[in-house]
Amino acid sequence: MQAMRTAPGVRETGALLAAASAETRARLIETARPVALSRGAQVFAQDTPAESLLVLLQGSVGLSTTEDGGVPTMVEILAPGDAFSIPAVMLQLPNPVAAVALAPSRLIALPAEEVRAAAAADPGLMHAAMEQLARHWRLMLDQVVDLKTRDATQRAARFLVRRLVAQRGAVELPEPRAAIAARLGMTPESLSRALHGLEAAGLLRLHGRRVDVPDRAALLRATLPRTEARVRPA
Repeated sequence: MQAMRTAPGVRETGALLAAASAETRARLIETARPVALSRGAQVFAQDTPAESLLVLLQGSVGLSTTEDGGVPTMVEILAPGDAFSIPAVMLQLPNPVAAVALAPSRLIALPAEEVRAAAAADPGLMHAAMEQLARHWRLMLDQVVDLKTRDATQRAARFLVRRLVAQRGAVELPEPRAAIAARLGMTPESLSRALHGLEAAGLLRLHGRRVDVPDRAALLRATLPRTEARVRPA
């Protein structure tokens, strides 16, 4: 079998392309464009044509929306492995949000037309795209629940828990604290108080952009709405 070639600078493809067949993946990689962004660089503006499907390989990207000329509202922070602009690409609609690099980031950009054709012919790629869409929908639903049922400290704890897979370890926060606070629906001052409160409770230790979590289960219990915390066993 012929070895799969990559576009210049493209060495990683993320989970979305990994789900496609080898032939589909090879065709898309041939068209891929590597993108390197510094902190604060705009990926795309709100309401602009979705010309590419983007896969975040390294760093952090924030999605925000601005309504009626107001202040931008952070709606999500993407992690490495996430693909974005999937709905706009598939439906050939403008991007409903703006995207900006919250930390030095590496992405690959796949031409929208190529992605649509590949997804129509490759069930694995289409399934992976739908799976990522479902995951993002669930995250948006979780945001609504967080804002309605959890206070600032609980929301901050939950944000950290989601970033830590192991039972204990370090959580990196490469994004500006203001961006994280906006994503959680609070001010930077409220976020700082929440983190220091969790530290005072022995649930974490702050080291600049790194947060050490000695016991993920204990931090998870701190995220429960007050009624659940009383009912559930420790």
